[in-house]
Amino acid sequence: MGATTFEDFRDVLNTAAGNACRCSRSALADTIARLAPGATLWGSPELEANWAGLTSELAALGITVRVDSSPTTTRDQPWGITTARAAISESGSVILKENRLNERSVSLMTERLIVLCASSNLHPSLDDAARILREIAAEGSSYATLVSGPSRTADIERQLTIGVQGPGELHVIVVDDEYIESA
Repeated sequence: MGATTFEDFRDVLNTAAGNACRCSRSALADTIARLAPGATLWGSPELEANWAGLTSELAALGITVRVDSSPTTTRDQPWGITTARAAISESGSVILKENRLNERSVSLMTERLIVLCASSNLHPSLDDAARILREIAAEGSSYATLVSGPSRTADIERQLTIGVQGPGELHVIVVDDEYIESA
């Protein structure tokens, strides 16, 4: 992944009030621990399948991951964590593949959301990421979400409110094994 692609992604996401950082896989648990020290994270069902060993690494740092994504228990939890199928630099968006309501509850109902994305899944443009959307459709999945920052809504009087119909904070961690942490 070129630095420009990540930097473009981060800059665009920042304009939408989201946050992005990059780390190596070996630094992933520490990076999450800096964002949510001592937290309980409500994880999506595919988390451990996509990031083997991560829940154990987080537990060693005092962070609990609960993979109970039923809407009634996930609603209004302080932190959620999920995996992006892809990210798009030009829009600062992540693509989430979540077929069932239980899978979507983490990304839609927690107050703050951490999204993990492999650097190999970071694309310069929506045109470049269109293949991912075609793959999701071909798998019979009927639900893909493009998330471009924290949830926002405004009423008729133009009063902007953050976090009403989704998380109020969005943190994307791009995991790049070629990335070297600076001291």
